[in-house]
Amino acid sequence: MCIVFVYNGANETESDYSLILISNRDEHFERPAQCMSPWKEDSTVYGGTDLEPGCGGGTWLAVSPHRRKLGLLLNLPGVKKENAKSRGKIVSDYVMSDMAVSDYIDFIHIYSKQCNEFVFLSLDFGNSTPKIETYNNATDELNEWSDTYLGFSNSLPNKPLKKVEAGKNKLKSICSRLNKIKDRSQLIDELLHLLQNKESHLPDDQLESRQPVLYKELSSIFVSIPIGKYGTRAHTIMLLSKSGHIDLIEISMQSPIDVGNPHWERSEFQFDLL
Repeated sequence: MCIVFVYNGANETESDYSLILISNRDEHFERPAQCMSPWKEDSTVYGGTDLEPGCGGGTWLAVSPHRRKLGLLLNLPGVKKENAKSRGKIVSDYVMSDMAVSDYIDFIHIYSKQCNEFVFLSLDFGNSTPKIETYNNATDELNEWSDTYLGFSNSLPNKPLKKVEAGKNKLKSICSRLNKIKDRSQLIDELLHLLQNKESHLPDDQLESRQPVLYKELSSIFVSIPIGKYGTRAHTIMLLSKSGHIDLIEISMQSPIDVGNPHWERSEFQFDLL
């Protein structure tokens, strides 16, 4: 389970930000991964790397300031396909390509059908108004979103979980108050607090049907299942100002993860779009 929220402030004249993205990565603690860093394959790309054998070094989230694009993957719980292809490869190949997302989806169409079900989120911030799109291989739909506040998790994009709706409301409260560069520090603190929210959002019939065993534990934005060695193990925050400055922050559990007392490490990167 993972979750992402997006603020599209391009048309809000009082805001200094054209785009804010915040995300949690939920994963098994024992699954090996490299924290966010520039990639050896392409130093213009920043993201984590899945080190699980057989997964081809894919990722759950990556951003290329050079190409002005971001890709993120959310899984859709369901039937597991035999010999399924790596979903993380979809993100890594996208951010290292110069293809528009519509062309890229056409290019990977056959491959995507061999993957377990997923939602792929793409952000194109090459223009003053960011382009936000989702593709899912369950219904084979590519949709563009223009809402100011967006949220997606482990359900079809047009059928959000209750915790997604709650998180969008919290994001709106934050971004409507702290949309000036001078408030950057407080903005980041409150966005992180949102990602760490452990409040349960039930009842949620959709979540219960998708996850009948663990739906209670998965009903919060921050997920913690110590006995299962599973939960939120990375937070990502990206701020894009209207002047073209990017703040990219990842706060992740340091491996090997001590379930009882995890150590969180913070990485920060800054870029100016030319």
